[in-house]
Parts: sequence; C-alpha cells; structure tokens
Amino acid sequence: MKRVGLIGILWFVCLTAGAQKFMQIHDKAFNFGGSVGFNATFPVINSLKIDGSEAKDMRVQYKVGYLASVFCRVNIERFFIQPSFAWYDSEGELYFNLPSSDGSATNEITELETKDRLTMHTKSLEMPIMIGYSLVKEGPYGLSLMVGPKIKYNYKVKYTSNFSDSRHEYTSESTPWGVNIRTGVGVSIWRLFFDFVYEFGLNQVESDFKDKSPSSTHHDIRIDKRTNVMSFSLGFLF
Repeated sequence: MKRVGLIGILWFVCLTAGAQKFMQIHDKAFNFGGSVGFNATFPVINSLKIDGSEAKDMRVQYKVGYLASVFCRVNIERFFIQPSFAWYDSEGELYFNLPSSDGSATNEITELETKDRLTMHTKSLEMPIMIGYSLVKEGPYGLSLMVGPKIKYNYKVKYTSNFSDSRHEYTSESTPWGVNIRTGVGVSIWRLFFDFVYEFGLNQVESDFKDKSPSSTHHDIRIDKRTNVMSFSLGFLF
C-alpha cells in the first residue's frame, strides 16, 4: 500500500512539473517556431476558356502538396497574434470537355481518362497573420481557434495540358499576388503542435495563359478561379 501511495505521489509531482513547464512555454510574452506539412488544393473554377471556347463538365482532382513555415507568436493572456512566412508547393488537375463546332461535347463519356486534362502546379511565398484564442491552456495540452488574412506571391506557375495527345506548357503575365482568409484549429502537446487550416481566396484570379509551343496547334487559355485550400502541419514551439 505504501508503494502504491509513493507511486501516486511521484506521478502527481511529474504531472505538476510538466504542467508548470507547459505554462512556462505558453505563458511567454513571445514565442517562435517552425512547421512542415501537407496541403490539398480544390480551386473554385468559375470559368475556363480554351481558344475562346467554354469548357464543360469540369471536375477538379487534388494532389498532395507541401508546405514549410517559420513564425513568431505574441501572447496576450489567452489571445495570441502569429505572423508567419511560408513556402507552399501546390498541385492539382482539372478535367473537362470542350464543345465541338456544333455546340455538343467532344466526348460524351464521363470517365476521367477520356476527358481533356489541365495540370496546375504553383509554388508560392506566403505571409499569413493569424489571431488565435486558446480554449484549453492547462497541463500538457492546448486547444486554440485561429483566423486571419494571408498575402501570397506565386513565384512559379506552371500549366500543362494533354490536348490532341500531345503535351503543352503555358506561360502567364497575370498578377502573381493574391489575398486569402484562413481559419483553423490548433492542438498542442508540450512543445509539439498540430494545425488544421482551411483558406479561401478573397480575390477572384483571372489568368491568361499563352502556349509556349511554336507549332500551329498552339492554344490560349483563360481561367477564372478562387483559391480553396486545406492544410495540415506539424510544428515545434520554442
């Protein structure tokens, strides 16, 4: 019985020390940290035109992208402000049918393999500023809600297609800047944290792409879309 009591006392002391250490980490006026993770892009496509023809039966298929960020955090009791600098690598595929000259779809079969495909690959530098509130801030655990704006700069945008069973690449002179709104949930265990974030573009992106191919079969693309991204990241807080 004494041994059980001693184990209980030691366990209580460890939990108390851990809780104090946690509060020392999260009660600092200033923290910094870094994170890495994954993202999935589901752009909202308002319209897609190929050589002036409106695409039909559009369907977006996401691919897993990557992200990395560094940040600082200013703590004000249960609130915090967290500006970050992040790198994103996002990719997705858009399947669609083009109407023929009589207005009917060129292919009535709806399987993805029979449709025209446009691959979208973007690399960007981004600056989110999140405002958070800690719902739970006790012991080794923490739970917070976050919301805030983000400015992004697309330093590399690559669109490729498979028209007529041949590969085409495109260049664009449209604005590389965008503004998104982000909201998410953060879960922390000691210094380790997990963030789940959803973001949506505030500005509609209208992009014109020119075919890089010098052949007579080149195509011009115009796409109107909004950003729609979900991301998961794992990080460490100092």
